[in-house]
Amino acid sequence: MRLRRAAHDEQLSLVEHLDELRARLIVVLVVLTVAVAICFWKNNAIYHFLTGPIDHRKLITLAPTEAFFNAVMIAVYGGLLITIPIISYQIYAFIIPAFDPPTQRALRPLLVLVPSLFLIGVAFGWVVVIPPAVGFLTSFNSSEVHYLPQASAYIRFIMLTLISMGLVFQLPVVMMSLGRIGIVSSAGMKRRWRESTVALAAFAALLPGVDPITMMAEFLPILGLYWFSYFLIRASERRRSVVPEPAP
Repeated sequence: MRLRRAAHDEQLSLVEHLDELRARLIVVLVVLTVAVAICFWKNNAIYHFLTGPIDHRKLITLAPTEAFFNAVMIAVYGGLLITIPIISYQIYAFIIPAFDPPTQRALRPLLVLVPSLFLIGVAFGWVVVIPPAVGFLTSFNSSEVHYLPQASAYIRFIMLTLISMGLVFQLPVVMMSLGRIGIVSSAGMKRRWRESTVALAAFAALLPGVDPITMMAEFLPILGLYWFSYFLIRASERRRSVVPEPAP
């Protein structure tokens, strides 16, 4: 079973590539299994933590099996949150040998940037997105309805929002990678910023939460990340134009 990262000039057969892919998938599955088991073990503590935005109110269940399957859902979503940075590294390690050494050196900072941005996105979702979204949704028409938080729907909304925000914060990494290989340029991003804004707004509408408060709380950071990516790509282009890249 091959797990060692291949060198750029190393010739591997299809079987060796598949063997490496299988090894990396096994690593991901092992980490995911351990993470899910830990989250299931600590599901009560996670329950309590997730109900913070509603002042730790007890959640209701509507079926005899719901409490158990809610614990499983918490474990799976929690395991994914923990494992996604590992998945991103395994993808990076698998595809990076396809690039030449100068491009590899340019993309190496992504190794730290990807998990860091994911964790920042999750924290941003928890601190900035979820409180106003939950506050708006649970107080809407409060004079006409009495809000009883159902466990499965509440947990799913919170967890999907956190995962979505973590993935959304990968936008600078994606744009930098596309810029590095010449698909995206800072000039093109600036020229088409209006179309990009509309596309990003449509993307934000597809994220968890259909209310305007949640959508705006998700759209504004996405738009900010777009312009952050623009400045990163622009700085990278200027650096490449001033400092010639070393020969492979």
